[in-house]
Amino acid sequence: MVNEALVESLAVHAVGNRINDEILTLSKSTVNMDDEIVSVLSLFFINPFKTNRYFNFYHPDGFENSEVFRTVSSIFENPETLYESSVKLAERLFDVTDSTKIRGGEFYAVYFNECIVDGEETQAVGLFKSETKETFLKIYPTSGNFILEKEEGINLRKIDKGCMIFNIDRDRGFLISVADNIKSGEEKYWCEDFLQVRLSDNPYTKTQSAMRTCKNFVEELLPEEFDVSKADRIDILNRGVNYFKEHDVFDKPEFEREVFRQPEIIESFREYDKVDIPMDMTFEIAPDAVKKQSKLFKSVLKLDKNFHIYIHGDRSMIERGEEDGKKYYRIFYEQES
Repeated sequence: MVNEALVESLAVHAVGNRINDEILTLSKSTVNMDDEIVSVLSLFFINPFKTNRYFNFYHPDGFENSEVFRTVSSIFENPETLYESSVKLAERLFDVTDSTKIRGGEFYAVYFNECIVDGEETQAVGLFKSETKETFLKIYPTSGNFILEKEEGINLRKIDKGCMIFNIDRDRGFLISVADNIKSGEEKYWCEDFLQVRLSDNPYTKTQSAMRTCKNFVEELLPEEFDVSKADRIDILNRGVNYFKEHDVFDKPEFEREVFRQPEIIESFREYDKVDIPMDMTFEIAPDAVKKQSKLFKSVLKLDKNFHIYIHGDRSMIERGEEDGKKYYRIFYEQES
């Protein structure tokens, strides 16, 4: 999590969509800023980075071959090269645009000093793109009346795409935070095509990945391979969330026994987990990742358009049956409120 950072220098370019015959417009120098603008921009740029989900630069032939890695490294070595480096980055962003759906916008390259990330002070390079313009009204008093003017600008509470690259773990491809408000479908354009980054190997990403694997297995594969009711699937998901909330360290065999219980389901889960990047046998559980991922685990049983049943606890307190061609659930309870 980025706690604070101070903008030291800034370069801005306009990057259009080359597929839509838009152009790349490069500025001639860095931006002159007074103290008030520096203060406003510092808050504007760090606002999207409130997570401990980190990335590193990646390249099939080694992250040292990543163009963005090399360019950012040169900025850290000599911050005076920010403008020249920003031109290279803007040209790269323009070149990797391969879809008509990607909107053009302003590209910002920022050098930060006095950056505090997870309690550690360092320097950072920020790369941002603003694509969305909003309408603002400016009101001027004049001769006992008011004049209203319409202007278009950028909402200082949000930015469309962004990342902050911290001068930490250079030998592993730097520590990188990516804004988590990037629209679905545009992660490839920003994270893979332009930045060339992938998730770091840390407790947060390991916890996040394990919880996603559990959720996807229960929701996608379990109904296909086993005769498991929706109520039972919700019960398994609840056990999964509780495991992560109640343990400090993940132990895969223990997790499988407590959550899936049945040997055939455990074996199916192990086969499912072999696809892509298998989860580690053991790792430290990150509570902030658990808190965020838990919101995606749905415990709602929807019955037609008439009823929603929220299952949070003892699965044995709800029974499923069928009578006279109609399905039903019978619920047991001790108290009502």
